[in-house]
Amino acid sequence: MNVYRSTRVVFLLTVLLLCSSFGAAEPGGNGDSMRDMQCGGACHGDASLNGSSTALLSLSSSERVYAGIPTTLTLTVSNIQAIDSGLIGLFLLTDTTGHSDTPLDAGWDILSDSNGGAVNYIERILPSGTNETSVSWVVRSSEIGTTMFYGSIHHGGDSTPFFGIEPQGLSVEVEPVPEDLPRLSPDFTPPTVRTLGVETELTIQTQYTESVQVEWQVLGGPLMTAQANASGGDTWVANLPAALQPATIQWRAVLEGEGPPQTTPWFTLVAEEPKWQVEELAVYAQSFAMLFLIAGTILALQSRLQKSNPESKYEQADFVLPAQQDDVKEQEISDDTAEAIAPLPAGGLPEGWNEDQWRWYGHDYLAGKYGGGEQ
Repeated sequence: MNVYRSTRVVFLLTVLLLCSSFGAAEPGGNGDSMRDMQCGGACHGDASLNGSSTALLSLSSSERVYAGIPTTLTLTVSNIQAIDSGLIGLFLLTDTTGHSDTPLDAGWDILSDSNGGAVNYIERILPSGTNETSVSWVVRSSEIGTTMFYGSIHHGGDSTPFFGIEPQGLSVEVEPVPEDLPRLSPDFTPPTVRTLGVETELTIQTQYTESVQVEWQVLGGPLMTAQANASGGDTWVANLPAALQPATIQWRAVLEGEGPPQTTPWFTLVAEEPKWQVEELAVYAQSFAMLFLIAGTILALQSRLQKSNPESKYEQADFVLPAQQDDVKEQEISDDTAEAIAPLPAGGLPEGWNEDQWRWYGHDYLAGKYGGGEQ
């Protein structure tokens, strides 16, 4: 029973350690991430119980979109009503079936979003009394052709989940890029996060570009510029001053070359506190080491407690089979008799006496009752 109990304790510790590595809480929302439209119902309740949001949604993009060149898609939302906490979730989708409907599913890369990430679903808290907002995504496709984009919203209100989607959608046609057009390299991915208190070095890869100037601004602040210096080939480096507190900036690059000058979309860059760098393998190894330490301690304590407990009266008892009881009694009688037999006289047994007689009457003989006496 004790071994079973110890095994059960070790098993529970293992489950708790493993669960702690994979579990994650999402207070106040589900968090920005890549999500299908179905999450608009499934994340906060049964999709079949959703109410229809009164929000009006409208998507817009640049007039011309070239293959391999980033472009901005902007979702404008208005007439948002019945919000409990002011929290809303906004989607950028490429289908309305509820699955496989993210831009990635349609062959588009998301390079940046208004929240400083690179995902199709972002959350935003509206100030009290506000019923409209706008968000944007910087996306890129290497394929020529037409793609339909849709904006979608979900939020809570009056203990009911509300969901809405732009019914018409936005048709985006991707054209071949002119040969001499200054542009970002198809392999360039803009950073979305920088470390607080550290100067940011932007490394930009381009094609058909002879000069690069970076424009940036803190949200709501003046427009600032930084000249990018060539760093070999088609690589350019520009330095942005360190952020003194957590803040979000936007930046874009003005590219010049033989073709018409081009200005990239605004990219979002968020300044954050330095994060601990943790290797997942090291975390698991440390967790299992702690598990074995706790399990070993439990087993050692269990063993010590077992030794300190008094043995059962049944464990102390001398069990004697019924057939052996007579032998035991005879042995006890023999031992007692051996101690009570009178010592023999110096000449041995008296004449005419045998050992059995001496055993029982030896003391009487020595006392003189049978003609004997102490010698």
